Amino acid sequence: MPYLIPVIFVLLYLLVRKVWFHLRKIRTVAGIEKISLCVFQPDLFLPEVRVLYKYYFQGGVYFGSGYMLLSDFLDREEYEIYRNLDGLPVLETGDFLIVSEERIEHFLSIRYPSIIVFIDPVEPFHSLIDCLNTKSMGVPT
Repeated sequence: MPYLIPVIFVLLYLLVRKVWFHLRKIRTVAGIEKISLCVFQPDLFLPEVRVLYKYYFQGGVYFGSGYMLLSDFLDREEYEIYRNLDGLPVLETGDFLIVSEERIEHFLSIRYPSIIVFIDPVEPFHSLIDCLNTKSMGVPT
C-alpha cells in the first residue's frame, strides 16, 4: 500500500505530460525536398516512401524526415511497383507508366509539393508528418 501512492503520482504525471505535449503542438506547412522509395534488396519495394522536408518557424529553417504510404500520394489508386530488366524501378498507376526513381520522385512531388507537419514550439526541430498538402510553398510575386 505505501508504494501505491507514488506509483499513482508517477502515472498521473506521465499522463498530464503526454496530454500537455500533445496540446502545445503547432500545425505548419513544410515543403517536400526529396522523396525516396523504400527498398529491401534485391527487389522488394515497401508500400511507403521516405519524405525529407523543410519548414520555417520563428525565423529559422528546420529539416525533418518521415515515412508516408505511397498510396497516399496516389489518392488511394491501385498501383504496381517493380524493377524492369535494366534494374530501374517502374511505377504503374492508372494511365501512367513511370520509369526510374528520379521520375517517380518528380511525379509524386508534382502531385503533392508540400505536407502539413506538427511541430513543438519549444523544440521546433522535432516534427511529425500529419498529412499531404496540394498547395505549393512559394514566395508571392
